[in-house]
Amino acid sequence: MSFLFPYIAFLYGAAYSVQQILEGIGLASSNFLELNDDGVIVGSYWSPAEAVTPILGLLLIYSIILTGALLAAGFVIARWRGVAVVFGVLALPGLLNIAGQWPQINYLPDSFYIGGGGALGSPLGLVPLLIISLLTGWCIIVIVYDTLYLNDKFRGYYDHLWYATALFAGIFFVADSVGNRHASHLAEENRLSRQASLYLLNQVRSYDQVCKAEGLTETPSCIWASDVQQTLNEYAAYGSGTFHLFGPTKSADIYAGNSRSVSEKEIIEIRNEIEQYNRTVCPIEELGEGIRRHARPSGVCQQVPSAFCTSFPDPPEGLVDKYMITHSVALASECIIPTLVVSRTRQENSSAAIASNQQDRYQRWWLYIALAAVVGGKIANSTTKIANLDQRSAYDRRRLVRPTLLGLSGGTRKIAEFFKAVGRWLT
Repeated sequence: MSFLFPYIAFLYGAAYSVQQILEGIGLASSNFLELNDDGVIVGSYWSPAEAVTPILGLLLIYSIILTGALLAAGFVIARWRGVAVVFGVLALPGLLNIAGQWPQINYLPDSFYIGGGGALGSPLGLVPLLIISLLTGWCIIVIVYDTLYLNDKFRGYYDHLWYATALFAGIFFVADSVGNRHASHLAEENRLSRQASLYLLNQVRSYDQVCKAEGLTETPSCIWASDVQQTLNEYAAYGSGTFHLFGPTKSADIYAGNSRSVSEKEIIEIRNEIEQYNRTVCPIEELGEGIRRHARPSGVCQQVPSAFCTSFPDPPEGLVDKYMITHSVALASECIIPTLVVSRTRQENSSAAIASNQQDRYQRWWLYIALAAVVGGKIANSTTKIANLDQRSAYDRRRLVRPTLLGLSGGTRKIAEFFKAVGRWLT
């Protein structure tokens, strides 16, 4: 077990990375159902460790096949001396672990994200997969190069593929840049929506106190001011992952307060009363010839921050001042409410773009693993050149073909002799 531990840890980390990607693209799940003796579902649980077990088994099988292919490639390069070198390199981690000199590397991720969430696993968990892919590309090209009696022209063709892969670096860079920009826009828009909700909530609370002080708690706007506080409080707490799901889709969602429905007529009444409140507390003085003098900013009358007031008031036209952002008001619901509605739409679009980019990241992850095999092939071309495979005689090439044919021939004869012996015994 001390000898095998580095290899098991290596493959276990790779299995976790694969499971995280499969979870993200919806091809695997860490959710397991509990069934009773009658096959009825009685519960469920999450267990990534259990989910990676089949993947670990497949990786173990593939590793055994890959080990045989690597030894065969070593035979191609330098016959039994090459086999010994490859075997020694592959056995080195286990031998060093027995001697206590192999570092204890943790390939497992710090966190596993159920459903994917755009996570790609840990960087160290990607290393085993890259190494496996690289070794796969190396041994395949070495074996194919020798078996098909290829020459330096093949290396030239392969270089065309090799140089073309450099273009993917630009694609990866641009895709990640776009994804980061969408994430930045979502975070900024969510920050503004939360702050705008909190700003409006403070103004609504002040208006609610005025309603109670003046005994107007039964008027439509005062009832709304009492009910909507819970809604605005929730909006102020919604993060970037929730506001686009539960934020307001239309202004009526906010005018409805916490739960009750509201008609268009009631909304107009609420808005009219708030407009009268603003005109009373923050009066506008008409100086003639279209010139107005607005109330000076104070603890009650304030000009709304421009970031919270990026949308015009809802129709009908003329119900309130369309350009209320230019002067101080006591309750800025007319521009903040439409702004929150638009903000949800913006966050929905950004979230959809981020989700699409996350799926693209999974595809790029698989492509990156495939590129590691291309790198392995490029190294194999250098290996065959160093080993002077092109200068070998025709008899010395295709080293695996003759042993394979001889093995098949000898095995076929042994099988035929076995069945003949069985036939003679039966007769």
